[in-house]
Amino acid sequence: MRKSHYMLINNQYTFSFRSSSRQRLRRQYQAVARRIEIFSCVLTKTHSQIFFIQISWTKSELQEARRLMAELAVALLPFAVERLWNLTVRETEQFEGVEEQFEGLKNDVDMLRCFLKDAEAKKHASEMVRKTIKDIKEIVFDAEDIVETFLLKKELGQSSSSSVKRMAYVTMKSMGLAFDTKPIRKRISKVILDMQNLGVQKVLVNDRYMQALEVRERDMRQTFSRDEEDHLVGLERNIERLVACLLEEDSPQVFAITGMGGIGKTTLARKVFNHEKIKKHFPGLAWVCVSQQFERKCVWQTILRQLRLECDVSKMMEDEVLEKIVRVLETQKALIVIDDIWREGDWDLIKPIFLPIKGCKVLLTSRNEEVVLHANEQCDPIKPECLTFEESWDLFQRIAFPIKDTSGGLLRKKYTLHQWKTIRENIKVRIVTGSGSDDRNINTKVYDVLNLSFEDLPAYLKHCFLYLASFPEDCEIDVETLSYYWAAEGILSPIYFDGASIREVADICIEELVKRNMVISKRHVKTFRFETCQLHDMMREVCLHKAEEENFVKTIDTSAENSKSLCKSRRLAVVQKFGERLNVDREVKNPSLRTLLFIKCRRWEATSLFFTRNRLLRVLDLSRTGFEGGKVPSSIGELINLRYLSLQWSNATQLPSYMRNLKKLLYLNLNIYPYRVYMPNILKEMRELRLLCLPTNLHEETNLEMGNLVKLETLKNFCTEHGRSLIIKNKRRYTRTNDDEEGFVWDFVHLRQLELEIYMPRLPDEQHFPSHLTTIHLKECCLEKDPMPILEKLIHLREISLHVRSFSGSRMDCSRDGFPQLQKLENFGLEEWEEWIVEEGAMPILHTLYIQSCRKLKELPDGFRFITNLEDLKVEGMGEKFNLRLSEGYLTSHLTTISLNGCPLTEDPIPVLEKLIHLKEISLQYRSFTGRRIVCSRDGFPQLQKLRFDGLNELEEWIVEERLHAPSPYSPY
Repeated sequence: MRKSHYMLINNQYTFSFRSSSRQRLRRQYQAVARRIEIFSCVLTKTHSQIFFIQISWTKSELQEARRLMAELAVALLPFAVERLWNLTVRETEQFEGVEEQFEGLKNDVDMLRCFLKDAEAKKHASEMVRKTIKDIKEIVFDAEDIVETFLLKKELGQSSSSSVKRMAYVTMKSMGLAFDTKPIRKRISKVILDMQNLGVQKVLVNDRYMQALEVRERDMRQTFSRDEEDHLVGLERNIERLVACLLEEDSPQVFAITGMGGIGKTTLARKVFNHEKIKKHFPGLAWVCVSQQFERKCVWQTILRQLRLECDVSKMMEDEVLEKIVRVLETQKALIVIDDIWREGDWDLIKPIFLPIKGCKVLLTSRNEEVVLHANEQCDPIKPECLTFEESWDLFQRIAFPIKDTSGGLLRKKYTLHQWKTIRENIKVRIVTGSGSDDRNINTKVYDVLNLSFEDLPAYLKHCFLYLASFPEDCEIDVETLSYYWAAEGILSPIYFDGASIREVADICIEELVKRNMVISKRHVKTFRFETCQLHDMMREVCLHKAEEENFVKTIDTSAENSKSLCKSRRLAVVQKFGERLNVDREVKNPSLRTLLFIKCRRWEATSLFFTRNRLLRVLDLSRTGFEGGKVPSSIGELINLRYLSLQWSNATQLPSYMRNLKKLLYLNLNIYPYRVYMPNILKEMRELRLLCLPTNLHEETNLEMGNLVKLETLKNFCTEHGRSLIIKNKRRYTRTNDDEEGFVWDFVHLRQLELEIYMPRLPDEQHFPSHLTTIHLKECCLEKDPMPILEKLIHLREISLHVRSFSGSRMDCSRDGFPQLQKLENFGLEEWEEWIVEEGAMPILHTLYIQSCRKLKELPDGFRFITNLEDLKVEGMGEKFNLRLSEGYLTSHLTTISLNGCPLTEDPIPVLEKLIHLKEISLQYRSFTGRRIVCSRDGFPQLQKLRFDGLNELEEWIVEERLHAPSPYSPY
């Protein structure tokens, strides 16, 4: 790609791209072009042998076109420079009075874009190109800081009450911008001159570099069907399972093995391919390695050559090869292994040869689970797991102490005790990068294999992945917090934000990384979200290595001396060991710092100097930070670029009014406990806020205006104590005597999560609630009227939590077709609740129900038996007369977990529970059974894995009949 233009001609908007390669241009835009049916699209060739693609649209189609163009840009252009380019284009009108300086900077940035389009792809082939890219990225970041700071200061100046002051302010800052752009433009000129002098441009146009790189990668990825593995441990179960599936006549056609690079997918496939039963069952066997660069004809030729040795495939046309393979597969049984397939489109290219023929089986291996599911939606892929401790020790012994040659393996050298300790401490680094090892060629293969997964990521996912290098080893990373780190940095892909929240977009990114087997995470069974994630040790070493190579983030570990070096990265993560002291003013000295995270840090004191020194920060996590006298310095208001701020668990008791300058905040966490916090009216200008967590204990004089927070998605700890009021919308006061239905947060149209701890005798009607609300938590509301008739009409609600005294009435009704999306319901401490009516058809997909300390509730409702999707039931602390109705068959057969605590059952519950064939976990605790005898009958509980008895004081006898499918592991108490 050489150049791009955006213009308005005859009321038609046009976006155009140029390239010297027709094939490259068509290939790059093929996927997106299918989606631009409403636009005119023209491909032409100019007199200078440059191919030109032009996409035009009318003004009415502008919004859709802009979204698609943003998608093209994210997919094709280097991330940071494109973000700066979009900023300069979007904000052109804001640079009145400094047009000349601004246009000069914009043109310079455009030159860098043109360079980076080709350079990013070729950086691995030339150290010189890599160095140039690093220099350019630093320039781009500095330019972005200058432009954004100017815009924000201008916005602050315009909000001044005096128009004279505002004009003077803007004029002064415009002069400041003109002064600041000169050194940036000089640096751009220098790097371009260096590129010319050093011949960087010649490197980029010389295809030999890329050809050599592609050949090397193709050779490295090539796999073969020969079984040459000497040391195999822990594969036996998966081998037998796959062989059995492939031999079954009525089994699906496509099977698969997925997992991270290097986990053993190809080895497992090779063992299956060479298994004696497979060879005997399938007369036709073919193995082909696809990888990332391949031609369909070559793949088909390779398959045919192995199925029919006598065929001369070299002279066949593609359609001839296809026809021949189909005829072969119709006449004999065959197993075809497609090894290392990367993309869904690759399968679509290959699959025409695989007609639905009964005797033909296909075995895929892929790092990307999405590819497998695309090939077979019903596929349950085999996922090789890491070895157990015993298996790892067995494998180590085979390699380190070979039977035939005790001097070989790891022990071919004599190491001292100190050297062995060093090996132990750095074993993962040595394995992945080969550093400090004589087997560097072998070890770098490990890195190269894992690195392929990283290089295959789109730009935004590369940044998401590298961000994980900020966290300590084995750290379970909170996905909600991580999602706002990503959003504040602007590294979440905008193509996913079509009506989705930041949290939902982050879930999409985590899911993509999980499916590519680069991140370990599972959707929570109760929320269906990715709540935490972490990295496999080997993949983490790749992440750290790439982060260091890209200068993406620097980590300061107070327990490691070698990490306490001058930080030149724009991101800094501080990990503080317990008992270690940290002097932030001494350690953090980079004025260009954009992100500062204090991870698992104990108290350290933030001074006014700290904020003054770090004015360009976008992300600042000050959890557990101390402030002198509990006063947050007013200099925090100078961090006008800030998008993320957390003061969670700090000792802050007084926030400065200057915090109102932080207009770009997306995330503000003020969950400060147990201190009483004085909070000025600082929120009304923070129009970009998506998540707001208020202090749990606000000063009685606090008045907050929040009506402007129209983009808010999550509001936490919103409460009034002893009738205190918060001014929220239109300056209405909501007090204990006000029954106004208009409410106070209902116009937050993007709000998805709401936590309320406020006195309000009744809920407003459903039309006053945010239309996208998915989660609501109520506490201390003292609702006199049943909230269910209103809440059940909020069609997007997925989770409801009614906590202590949120409802003071005696009866709840859930009507037919109510709560169509509800998945989790939790009722806790509802002291007056006696009766619950559930009609058939209510809560059709509810899977989790918790009832605790509702002592007047008489029984589970009749309609409970209609909630057939219920999987998790917990009932605790109920009254003496509570009836669980076990004998009436009200418990759904889909239950997987049941926990009873303080629910006095007089009859043995086991005869009923053991018939629930999906049960995996049972917990009977503290007086949940007051009888003396429990009997587990023959063949009961076929899937039970955990059984817990605790505090059953009357239990004397437990009988387990022979041949019971006992739980494993089994943990009675």
